[in-house]
Amino acid sequence: MALIPQSTRTSRRQSGAAIVTIRALIVFDTVTLLLFALLHANGPLALGSAALTEPRIIPAAIVEGLAGLIFAVSAYAVFTRASWAWAATVAAHIFALAGVLLGLTMIAAGFGPHSPLNDTYHPLMVALLVVGLILLATPDVKARLGRGARHMRSGEAS
Repeated sequence: MALIPQSTRTSRRQSGAAIVTIRALIVFDTVTLLLFALLHANGPLALGSAALTEPRIIPAAIVEGLAGLIFAVSAYAVFTRASWAWAATVAAHIFALAGVLLGLTMIAAGFGPHSPLNDTYHPLMVALLVVGLILLATPDVKARLGRGARHMRSGEAS
């Protein structure tokens, strides 16, 4: 039985944690972007005795809906270990970040209404999308997602 050096075990554990974090971020981003697209397209969303309400903003609904769909494709690629997972995930992050920054700019310029939920959501999404891009730029994540299924066949567990 060959012993695996501690540094290799630590590196694999860190790489695994980064992949789990990316997967969690992708799922969160997909769900929240699609939820906000729905809110901006249709208005209030009943959640039992409470309701989420956002002003009807069709351009925001379109951008958030597209970003959510791109993230859904990215999630599929990451969870199925497709060879194009890294590229799809980077594209999803860049598209969504551009959309969120556009939304922030439009609201700041007075072209969109403020709401407490939106005013919290935009900065949170900027932070999460930047964190995602930083993780995607690390060599371990790049290698694990960039080579997709070929990398996983080499015997390394996810």
